[in-house]
Amino acid sequence: MRKKSLHLPRPSAAMLVAVTALFVALGGVGYAATVLPANSVGTAQLQHSSVTHSKLRFNSVSYQDIQQRAIGLRRADLNQLQQRVASTCGAGNAIGAISNNGTVTCNAARPAQFGTTGTKAVTTALTSVASETLPTGSTYLAMANPSVSNASASAQDVTCALTVGPNKQSATVHVPAGGSESIPLQVAGPAGTADVSCSNASGASSVTSAINAIATSANN
Repeated sequence: MRKKSLHLPRPSAAMLVAVTALFVALGGVGYAATVLPANSVGTAQLQHSSVTHSKLRFNSVSYQDIQQRAIGLRRADLNQLQQRVASTCGAGNAIGAISNNGTVTCNAARPAQFGTTGTKAVTTALTSVASETLPTGSTYLAMANPSVSNASASAQDVTCALTVGPNKQSATVHVPAGGSESIPLQVAGPAGTADVSCSNASGASSVTSAINAIATSANN
């Protein structure tokens, strides 16, 4: 009687393929989940809406990651941002405030102001101390406060006048020897020249004066 062989039969190629497939099916998922090679996950491997806020690293998304013009009013916080200015103010008014939605609040524009300062030695002849040209288109209220200094040994009487167009206001002060006095003047008038001129009744003195003119209304 022939003895049976102690060696097991060699597995066939088909059997090896089947066993390999079984091991891959049982352990491949765990391998893929824990031993993924670097840079192996791409767009195709990500499910829709799979990346949530908690998965993003703090400060990982910057302005460079946002497409230009991608954020509109529906995504913007208008308590922190302001829409483009959507309106203007008419003539004689200026923008006083702009709301978040771009609308403006109009205020009356500040009146135009003009001014100059001059210093002259004044004698008995009428002398222009300061002069300013006022542009056409408005009437003006002009103010001046000539300051007279008397360096002589005797008192002096000095007269100063402020003119705006055809309108004029003048006043005279008595300035003691070595003293000084001021002459407040105010007059309204049309566009043209605003001028402060002074004269000394008996000698010579120094006068310094500023002219300040404010536009009041349009000429009709």
